[in-house]
Parts: sequence; C-alpha cells; structure tokens
Amino acid sequence: MRQIGVVVKDCGEKVKVKIARSSACEQCGQCSNAERRVQSLLAPRQEIEVEAVNKARAAVGETVELSVPGSSVLKAAVWVYLLPWAAVIGGAIAGHRLGPSLGLGQEGGSIILAALCLAGGYGLLRWQNRRLEQDHSYVSTVERILP
Repeated sequence: MRQIGVVVKDCGEKVKVKIARSSACEQCGQCSNAERRVQSLLAPRQEIEVEAVNKARAAVGETVELSVPGSSVLKAAVWVYLLPWAAVIGGAIAGHRLGPSLGLGQEGGSIILAALCLAGGYGLLRWQNRRLEQDHSYVSTVERILP
C-alpha cells in the first residue's frame, strides 16, 4: 500500500507524516489505539498523521511517498477484526456450557465469559501491537522524496 504525504515532524530515525485518509486507513493499524479512539469519537478527519521509518532522509515540509507491504496490512486487519470476534464467540460458547456448573446459568455464563474473553482478546492485541512496533515490516517507510 502506497500513500503520499508531507513530513510534519522529525523524530530521529522516524518521522511523522500527514497523509490523506483512505478507505483502507481504518484497517491498517498504523495509528495508536488512543488516536483511533479519539478519531472515532470525533467527525471523520480527512488527514491523519502516521509514524514512518525515514529511509529517504526526508526533512520537515517535504512531500514523500510512504509504503507498507500489503500483506502486513492484511495480517493486521485479521488480528484487529478476527481475534475479538473469535474471543467473544468462544467465550459465549464456553460460558453456555460452563455457566450452570459455576452457578451462573447458561445465559449469565455466556455473557460473563464472552466479556472476559473479549477483554483478554484486547489485551492480547495490545501486547501484539507493542511487539510488532519493533518489526519494520509492519511500520510505514518513507521510500522517496517527491519533487
């Protein structure tokens, strides 16, 4: 996936780049969780800032081309969308079966275990996000400076 943007801040090896928001933007996972929460609460913005490895040594104000491997975007989307759903469904099924033995009933067990599994799934996503921040195949890269 390629994007064009403008460097707005130099952070050493990385830079902050302002890019136009695309339809694939919601799925890529390049924004922090806090940024996504704030963006979802506010009206959709036309531009966002992403952090990118400054391979082309771009300076603030320069127009650049960013890239993220398409397979990385797909893997991130699977983690973000599939894991929480699997956690909720798995927790609900387990709660339905285990609820009566725990004194919660089938419905109560389903609700409680689904909520616990969802929380665990989001905890796993948070851990995975921190781990993958170090993997440059999941981080945007400034490929070249555009005229």
